[in-house]
Amino acid sequence: MKNIIQPLQSGEAARLIPVVKDTSREDRASSILLASFRAVPAFSKAMLKSVGQRVGVHSKIDCYTQVVLEKPFENKLRPDGLIRIERSGKVWMALIEAKIGNATLDKEQIQTYIDLAKVNGIDAVITISNEFSTLPTFHPIKFGVRELKGIELFHWSWLHTITQGLLIQQGEEIQNDTQTFVLDEFLRYFEHDSVGVKGFNQMNPEWKQVVQDILNGAQLKKNSPEILNTIKAWHQESRDLCMIMSRHLGAPAKELLARSHVKDSDQRLKYDVEKLVSSNELSCTLEIPDTAAVIEITANLQRRSISCSMRLEAPKDPKTNKPQINWLLKQLTKTSEECIHIRAWHKNAQLPSQAALSIVRTSPQCLVADGKEKVLFARFEVAMVCDLAGKFSGTQTFIKSLEDLIPEFYAQVGQHLRAWVPPPPKPQSKEQEESLIIPNS
Repeated sequence: MKNIIQPLQSGEAARLIPVVKDTSREDRASSILLASFRAVPAFSKAMLKSVGQRVGVHSKIDCYTQVVLEKPFENKLRPDGLIRIERSGKVWMALIEAKIGNATLDKEQIQTYIDLAKVNGIDAVITISNEFSTLPTFHPIKFGVRELKGIELFHWSWLHTITQGLLIQQGEEIQNDTQTFVLDEFLRYFEHDSVGVKGFNQMNPEWKQVVQDILNGAQLKKNSPEILNTIKAWHQESRDLCMIMSRHLGAPAKELLARSHVKDSDQRLKYDVEKLVSSNELSCTLEIPDTAAVIEITANLQRRSISCSMRLEAPKDPKTNKPQINWLLKQLTKTSEECIHIRAWHKNAQLPSQAALSIVRTSPQCLVADGKEKVLFARFEVAMVCDLAGKFSGTQTFIKSLEDLIPEFYAQVGQHLRAWVPPPPKPQSKEQEESLIIPNS
């Protein structure tokens, strides 16, 4: 952060009830968001933490709209907003550029705001739109180091801001009734259909052709636009799934990424392209607090199916595998049998045995592989599999089916599973205690 003088030539403190033209949807949305930041510290703290700014009790946050800077650069650029954080005599600032509805971000325009930030000593540019990014640090538009010129670039989707607001609303960080009222009104406004906030609702235009190429056995090309666009669309959908589950559960669901993928979005893109080309699969992993395991989500383009699954370590204390199976079945007594499958791996086995839940309930030993009657299981997997057939290639029907499946899997399976915990040690008998006494030499 830099010790700099505020570079505003003019600007207005963000209004919760903005006075703007009816056609100025972006100005209105930006003003309401930034005013909510000022009114609800827990909300601004959560959002600003995502861009690397920790806001403490002694931090001062100012938010402005109708921004005109001391050095307006070219064409008298007017950002949609400016956030200014001051703490311990140091200042961090970010310009806000917002789009709403069907409007999308434009690289050339963002570049001018990056240059504007540079000449005015501003630290960052934050864009907000209906476009998604896996993390605020992964911008939907790629910029090189030279293009950024030392300016940080972040992105929030409007749905992300709503999700964070809902989590704060359902938590215990709100300090008084006024903050509750402001946050409630913020959510009521942005959840209205007329505002223009949209979730990710369809795959890329090339999706149908990619699915058809795989069904026809065509060789996919890693660097082809249709494959790259498919992976980018999948990344947007996986981010949307996190927010859907966060709102559904009132708890922060997040996508579990490899550390190298968190640091470098290009590595993640390359990895998922290679996976699609080699295995015809798209996958992601959701982590939900206090659940027994992560939720693995897979879309298999060859089989035209989607699946959700969770893996559990099998109990290690039984002497036979039958109690292990019963342990799992007891957790699924409230689970519907439709589309649910159980996979079980014997110790040291590479491939699992598998059966539908309906069959396992009536014949538990069906999971025991031939010749493995006395071999314990190492782990179990509970999966919900949905075969979509022709619906799979639909850009919208695929997304709808996926977004219906994840909450259903959690309701049927995820909320019921519990990880195995070793039993506590039992008190020793008197004879056992005496056997442990080492005689004096």
